[in-house]
Amino acid sequence: MLRDWLVTAASGLLALAPLGAAPEVRGPIILLIGPPGSGKSTQAAFLHKTYGIPTVSAEELIRANPSVFARAIQPAIQGVEPRTDPAMNKLLRQKLEETDVSKGFVLDGYPAAKGHADYLGGLLKEWNLPKPVVLQLALSDEAVRKRASRRKDTSVSPQSVDQLLKDYHREMDMIRVYFPEADIVTVDAAKKTGSVSKQIKKAIDERLKK
Repeated sequence: MLRDWLVTAASGLLALAPLGAAPEVRGPIILLIGPPGSGKSTQAAFLHKTYGIPTVSAEELIRANPSVFARAIQPAIQGVEPRTDPAMNKLLRQKLEETDVSKGFVLDGYPAAKGHADYLGGLLKEWNLPKPVVLQLALSDEAVRKRASRRKDTSVSPQSVDQLLKDYHREMDMIRVYFPEADIVTVDAAKKTGSVSKQIKKAIDERLKK
């Protein structure tokens, strides 16, 4: 009898527990944007090591959920790309709810479409989160092409680099349009890795003091 009552009571408590409760975020929300070869992965790792801020990467979400994006590789369906797929919104929310983001979080590769920007804006309001800090790793198109040409990865063709550059410029333009109040920090990514990290640390430290 007592065991049955405890199970019933526990079930009732679970039913009352809020689903998808807003995570507690006390640190910065960072949108990490940069062209190919600008060192985004390296600087995301630096942010995690220095501040304990986890990164939610669009590419990792795509790799972890192949069935969700299976339709994007079907030749009969045109114009669907995993990076811009609306399905990314739900996956992002789930990942943030499952991750310890109390110290803040970094978004890499998201938002990549207008629908993403709309969703992120709504999520920031719903969870009462601060405006994001946009870390732009600035590198000229010419420098990007030079770095790509020196890579030993033969899968990086000039055409793919050009497409990635278009994606980068589109993403940056979209941030300016849909997040006009965003705090944009432009970092010179042409410098050595250590210097880029110092620029980022200075910018983040200044904002943490506010």
